[in-house]
Amino acid sequence: MGDRVRLLPDEETAPLPAPVPEDMVRWKAPFERRGPGVFDILLTAGAFEACCQHASSDMEHEVGGGLVGTWHIDPESGREHILIEGVIPARFTAFGKAHLTFTQDTLVDIQARLEEYFPGARLVGWFHTHPKMSVFLSGYDLWLHHHFFPEAWQVALVIEPHSHTAGFFKRQHDGGIDPHRYEGFYEIVEEGRSIVTWNNMTRAGELAGGRTNGGQDE
Repeated sequence: MGDRVRLLPDEETAPLPAPVPEDMVRWKAPFERRGPGVFDILLTAGAFEACCQHASSDMEHEVGGGLVGTWHIDPESGREHILIEGVIPARFTAFGKAHLTFTQDTLVDIQARLEEYFPGARLVGWFHTHPKMSVFLSGYDLWLHHHFFPEAWQVALVIEPHSHTAGFFKRQHDGGIDPHRYEGFYEIVEEGRSIVTWNNMTRAGELAGGRTNGGQDE
């Protein structure tokens, strides 16, 4: 796959001001770093369900797609976050039991559907599955992320559909990514009910009115 097509963001280079939602639950990965991270990841119930549905569509081969949302900064705290509100399943991919390749047609199709169905939104990252493996980024995954999702606020989500485990990978302050150290997220809950079913995540506290129980722990 060449470098002719990139999933670049629009010309805006700064996050949009927006407060964090009031009703969220913090889901923590087993080995997250302590102290403030680069930014927070917020995931809606609809986006979670869409990710899980597509991940289970093929339990033997890798599948994936784009993560759709927006990039924000909270005016009160000054902390940045991405809000993932939807997914675009990748079509026209080359895939197997242990690999997923975004072809040029894949990238063009994702960009076209982003503009048609999610006006005003961005590709804040991508996701793919590792059936019967574990949650990590392979060498090719890292290459794809750095070449086609180059912004500091774009993330990679890996889902293992058999064990119902998953994790987010994001760049740190130095721009690097540890391919074996995934992180959790904030779930935006609806009607006070959490729907997260990933077995490797631990409920670590709720966030309301822009403040967490015990403060930031990423």
